[in-house]
Amino acid sequence: MKRLLKNLFALAGREDATVLEIGPGLPEAEAELAAAHERQQAAEATYKAGLLSVDEAGLLALDTARRDANVKVDRAEALVAALKERLAAAQAREAEAERVARHEAARRQADDAAAALSEMYAHLATGIVDLIEGIARAEAAVQAANADLPRGAEKIPGVERRIRSSPVFPEELLSESFEDRWVLVGQVRPGEFDQDRVVTSTRDRGLLPTPGFPNGQGRPVERRRFRVQKFLPAIGGEPANALASSVRLPGLLHGDATLFEPVERDAHGLLDPVYVLRAIEKRRRVAPRGEPTRAVNERLIPLDATPVPATPQTDHFQSFGSRFPEDRQASGRFPAGQR
Repeated sequence: MKRLLKNLFALAGREDATVLEIGPGLPEAEAELAAAHERQQAAEATYKAGLLSVDEAGLLALDTARRDANVKVDRAEALVAALKERLAAAQAREAEAERVARHEAARRQADDAAAALSEMYAHLATGIVDLIEGIARAEAAVQAANADLPRGAEKIPGVERRIRSSPVFPEELLSESFEDRWVLVGQVRPGEFDQDRVVTSTRDRGLLPTPGFPNGQGRPVERRRFRVQKFLPAIGGEPANALASSVRLPGLLHGDATLFEPVERDAHGLLDPVYVLRAIEKRRRVAPRGEPTRAVNERLIPLDATPVPATPQTDHFQSFGSRFPEDRQASGRFPAGQR
């Protein structure tokens, strides 16, 4: 225990103690404080009990023990208070260190992203425009070839339909069984009626009662054999929107010409590759942004920003003004004959 207390007091004296170090030590110090309080109460009770039964030397010894217990309580309280203070300081210090590290990491990440944007965007955007142009030229060639196919040749699928359509999953049969079902006479498949409502007349014949009519009236049915299959249906193959009608590539800087804008479809909802090629060519003919035009402005900057104090009125002006009505002061005009 003495070694533990020694380590705790040493920990309380360290300004660089970490939360990980102080965290386990604080409960141990609080436990020691509780034990010191118990020893203090026991020493106090022993001293009071011996006041009338113990000689002077023994009483002095009990008093010394009581004082020692008080000192240990004071030291334990000081230790707990110091550890709590160190813990709060360590938590604040480590939280600040985390904020600094997070800030530095975010700054580095932002710097890297800004450099990548500045260095890569124009090249990547131009590459995408070149890709869209290549697709449009290929689609135009495919349309021309499919419009005049050689004998026995199959139509060539479109570039984007071939690559960008949703994945195709064929039908998948899960299980198969055979069941008997009632079918209205003259029909091939069961209707939507409840099979349990059928009144059987023979093994393969029955009657579907008509609600609201007497028994024996209804529609004749017959039992037929069916193969029951459970399966996952085929899905996929849906075409994606063409890149040329979906992609928008703004210029890198504010005010730069747009590199590519979506091309509208025709009245039939089709995207003509010729329109795409024309739109790209038109964009490429746009002149790059030059230096902005700026008009010359003017501003006045006081060399001395101290306000000019108002000049006080002279006695002559005050006496002169007192001889005239107040309306003259408001209008700023003298009466006739007194100018």
